[in-house]
Amino acid sequence: MISEEHLNKVLGYIQKGVEEGAKLVVGGKRIGDKGYFCETTIFSDVTDDMTIAKDEIFGPVLCILKFKEVDEAIERANNTSYGLAAGVVTQDINKANKIS
Repeated sequence: MISEEHLNKVLGYIQKGVEEGAKLVVGGKRIGDKGYFCETTIFSDVTDDMTIAKDEIFGPVLCILKFKEVDEAIERANNTSYGLAAGVVTQDINKANKIS
């Protein structure tokens, strides 16, 4: 992170994710006592209404949100305020191109 303030903001989002019921799979803590490093953090069981799903965290935090149909995932992704980054993981290149 660029500063202690930035690190604390990211750690606050991580804490908020836990408080709102997301499952902390890995990470979530500061690394060391020099500099402003945060562990790579992964959450599962994230829902669209959680703060960590709605806000841009600007830190090493990944939220996993399940979906049943591709159209549902696209609709949900397009219903966000920010959307600065997203990823598509599939073995089907045609599906990846359609989604992206």
